Amino acid sequence: MAIEPQVALEIARFLVGRPTPEQIVAFHPSQEATERFYALIDAERAGTITDEERAELDSCVNLEHMMRLIKGEAHLVLQQRAS
Repeated sequence: MAIEPQVALEIARFLVGRPTPEQIVAFHPSQEATERFYALIDAERAGTITDEERAELDSCVNLEHMMRLIKGEAHLVLQQRAS
């Protein structure tokens, strides 16, 4: 069973705080989570990634996609407020 990446917990804790659209747009994962993500990408490129690491990388990519969608919606809210 794959362990959820650290960034998943960070996102969950962030969202449970009911952030404003401005906070959502400004959200970035921690340096630790970002470094782990790039380490997984490096392992993939080097061909040394394990099955567990692959599952973690896939989860990170899916979470990144989800956050891009959420940030896009937050931008729309902010644009609507400005008009």
